[in-house]
Amino acid sequence: MTALDDRLRPMAASLIERTGKTMTLRRVTGSSYDPATGAVTETTSDTVLKGIVEEYEAERIDGGLIQQGDRKISLAAEPMTAEPAPGDSLLIDGAEHLVITVPTCARTAMQE
Repeated sequence: MTALDDRLRPMAASLIERTGKTMTLRRVTGSSYDPATGAVTETTSDTVLKGIVEEYEAERIDGGLIQQGDRKISLAAEPMTAEPAPGDSLLIDGAEHLVITVPTCARTAMQE
């Protein structure tokens, strides 16, 4: 990390902690099948996070990857005890949202 990274990462994390919305990252960690009933029961793991919830601008909604009603969530990279992955869910204000993609803002990606 650069000196700028060293200063900005904690600042971003602090802003998200102060102004972000509390949400729960839910990941399916396993499942079991009951042959007597034919039911499949999933086991999940929940992690509480804070993030910034944003609506997509109308010009970004393409009907493909970004659809009407989709949300963009920004999380601080540190401290993060669980990293979201496609297929996970985020519970925000009682509604469950499926994680589709997880782009990252890395210093190396911005230098290209």
